[in-house]
Amino acid sequence: MNCITVMTHLTQAPESDSIDRQLERIIAIKAALKSLDDELALLKDSISALVDKAELDHSFSFNDWNFTYSLGRAKWKYPPAVNCIDTQLKAAKKAAEADGSATKSLGDPFWTISEFR
Repeated sequence: MNCITVMTHLTQAPESDSIDRQLERIIAIKAALKSLDDELALLKDSISALVDKAELDHSFSFNDWNFTYSLGRAKWKYPPAVNCIDTQLKAAKKAAEADGSATKSLGDPFWTISEFR
């Protein structure tokens, strides 16, 4: 695609495209995002290695962007007594859902778009 074609496409309202064209663009964008995500993961691994070797700070700014390295979220393993209470709570929640005493709400609608595997 040349520059003029890209600009024309970007200024066109999506409604003016056929559904096939819109779906093709979605697929192309998803593929580009996947490629960028893969590259981003490699770059993050690279700078993480620098943090591990103390060659880069855990938090810094570069070109008006802030970077912060986090060690990860805490994960907890609970004793059997707490797990038992959790199981009871989950059962009580399911019962409330089943008998209608729990109130259901939905978040914003969204699309899930994935490649066939």
